[in-house]
Amino acid sequence: MTPRITLAVLAYRQAAFIDDAVKSALAQTGEPIEILLSDDASPDSTHEQMRSLATGYAGPHEVVVRRNPANLGIGAHFNEVVRAARGELIVMMAGDDLSLPDRVARVAAAWDASQQRLDLIASHLIDMDHEGRDVGIVEVDDLAQWRSLQDWAQHRPYIVGAAHAFTRRTFQRFGPLGPKVAHEDQVNLLRALCGGGAATLPVPLVRYRQGGVSDRMRAFTAEHFVARMRRSNATHVALHEQWLADARSVGEEALVENAIRREYGRELFLQALLAAPDLTGRWRATRRHRDVALGWRLRKFASLGMPAVAARIRAMQAASRTMRHGEGR
Repeated sequence: MTPRITLAVLAYRQAAFIDDAVKSALAQTGEPIEILLSDDASPDSTHEQMRSLATGYAGPHEVVVRRNPANLGIGAHFNEVVRAARGELIVMMAGDDLSLPDRVARVAAAWDASQQRLDLIASHLIDMDHEGRDVGIVEVDDLAQWRSLQDWAQHRPYIVGAAHAFTRRTFQRFGPLGPKVAHEDQVNLLRALCGGGAATLPVPLVRYRQGGVSDRMRAFTAEHFVARMRRSNATHVALHEQWLADARSVGEEALVENAIRREYGRELFLQALLAAPDLTGRWRATRRHRDVALGWRLRKFASLGMPAVAARIRAMQAASRTMRHGEGR
């Protein structure tokens, strides 16, 4: 029989964590499921470790290991995983996180209790530091309070996609994510609210690792600051474009466009600022985007004009956050 639920583990350059992540997936209780281990062409041993654990597994679940022939990035990797998954409910998991043993069983019970109406199910998370120590609970919003796209337009909930499950039918209805989309959880929530709705299980079911590969490799130089700003801007522009495209497909483009106008305008201004070839071009972009608050435009203009200073400020802010976190423990 084809498993009705897929637990998908998406990984990239996570050799240090992938063994524990896969073991937590294999330890799931309840009905037999498909466990799909997917590597985005990691240059380290992530894929080989996945294969080794799958080969040695003799439990009730069906384990499939796949690898992209080239690195695709978050959005395109997500698309390939959903296409490869056979379950009707897809539970997402990152390669540096851990799923509690009853995670899938609890999510499945909630889905069944809704007569499989829900299109997205979330849960709280256990906050785990980079070294694997639990440091608290991350509580997300109760998504049952968002009953429609109109509710989303009035106030967007706090969510963490590392603890999300969604239905295959939602993906089939709206299609694949755009190639630059990296915030798939934000897209899936909007899509779910256009369909069967969403809910949150008020228990932590995922141990969610802080930092990760990108944050641990962070360098606060002027070049890295600008590169980081470019990446962030590209993914946020892509997210807003995906929201608008999905809303357009269900006749709600005007509602979503009005809800995101301020933040989308900021991202379009940043896009123009980053594309400008010189100081004169950046100043022209700053003057042209009058729909964005002047003070905000001037701060971003100054940051790009003095990236080394901006990078040092960011480094001090990060150090302060790390110190406060250490004192909290």
